[in-house]
Amino acid sequence: MFLLQEMRLQYLLILGAFVLFGMIVWLIKNNKMEIKYSIIWLGFSFTMIVFSIWPQLVFILGDITRVINPVNFVFLTQIIFILLILLSVSAVISGFSKKIKRLAQTNALLEKRIRRLEEKLAEKEK
Repeated sequence: MFLLQEMRLQYLLILGAFVLFGMIVWLIKNNKMEIKYSIIWLGFSFTMIVFSIWPQLVFILGDITRVINPVNFVFLTQIIFILLILLSVSAVISGFSKKIKRLAQTNALLEKRIRRLEEKLAEKEK
């Protein structure tokens, strides 16, 4: 009975990992996500596929890293991927922030130039 439940859980994990991988590929295909931002997500889903197909790999890697419980090793890898995703999102946001600041400054300079030209035009018309 226990083995049957364990197999169902493994099949559910495999299905979930493939669904995640499929969603990422679908987002890339439909231009909802750029490839450079999805590489970490693809790595995460691939790792989950590998861990769900070969659960003994989690035990082996857990022993190598001296993690007491194999589930904790899975959580550790997920936390590492989450931190990598947060780091990449922070880098993208910082880049966008700099671009927005530059655009706002350029816009202000252009508005100032337009006002000066309008003032000169108004003076010439008088």
